[in-house]
Amino acid sequence: MNKYTIAISGSTQRTAICAEALKNDENFEIVWVLTPKPKPSGRKKIVTPNPLNIFAEKNEVPVVYVENKIDETIASQISITPDFLLVVDFGYFIPNWLLNLPKIAPLNIHPSELPKWRGTSPGQFSILFNDTESAVTLMKINNKFDQGPIIHQDFFKINRSWNHEDYYSHAFKLMCDGLGGKVAKFTKDVARSQPEKSPTMIAYKLKKEQTFVTWKILKMAMNGKNIENQKPQLSKLLLKALEHNRSLALTLERASKAFFPWPGLWTMVPTQKGEKRMKLLSLEVKNGEEDKNKNIDKLVLITVHIEGKDPGLWNDVKNSIVE
Repeated sequence: MNKYTIAISGSTQRTAICAEALKNDENFEIVWVLTPKPKPSGRKKIVTPNPLNIFAEKNEVPVVYVENKIDETIASQISITPDFLLVVDFGYFIPNWLLNLPKIAPLNIHPSELPKWRGTSPGQFSILFNDTESAVTLMKINNKFDQGPIIHQDFFKINRSWNHEDYYSHAFKLMCDGLGGKVAKFTKDVARSQPEKSPTMIAYKLKKEQTFVTWKILKMAMNGKNIENQKPQLSKLLLKALEHNRSLALTLERASKAFFPWPGLWTMVPTQKGEKRMKLLSLEVKNGEEDKNKNIDKLVLITVHIEGKDPGLWNDVKNSIVE
């Protein structure tokens, strides 16, 4: 049997893991990778190649670099037309000419149970909205946003201790187990189409202002209270998540996992030196009972990071807060 040729577009460690899985499959040959050109970063402005770039150089795979956008200069650098183009963690708009380039199909790995959580942050939204199960999807790319036909899905349970990096690590590990066979499956089976409408909102790229919670609301959660008339004090995203969690405390605990390590759940606390940003690094929910046997959730702060100080246990730093 002749090998399938495949090109890979992306930049992250997850992309590199997929590339490694295909390199180790005797039925595939990686003919080139498309990845952002290395740029100076950090205080010392050191030029550092990304994980896919490092993989390609180590394995002598030709590298095609993209800077601001994919244009005709990219096309002139591609000497081999692959059977497949696999796109993983690639933050560029892909023009039609590139999608039409592969002889068989352009493919994408999306870490959600499509059609749920289309968008750039499916892991974060799955955790925030308290999903208990999810999947990672191999699909054919079409001209609609995350709506291509589904080739293969690996399903898994979401561990409540996971942050979003744990979620993605598990999802891609599942997909990369036998990835070559899953890609080749497209040549034998009929991919199933997705419904146009998703049962969930778009899992859009997060911003820091969406992950802020006021000190007043945080204290309410710590005291086992729920929001009644203070809803405008929560971001629209957290308000939406509140509809899918049984309490304010649980919503914020889920948010601390979903948003860690970036952009992070955070608040502003009053200190003797004025208001300071406090990152909520780890939280727990303690479930107790009132006299009337009504279950209540109380938010427990475990680890925090107050601006200007080292991260520490809440019990060690809470006395620096002034009311």
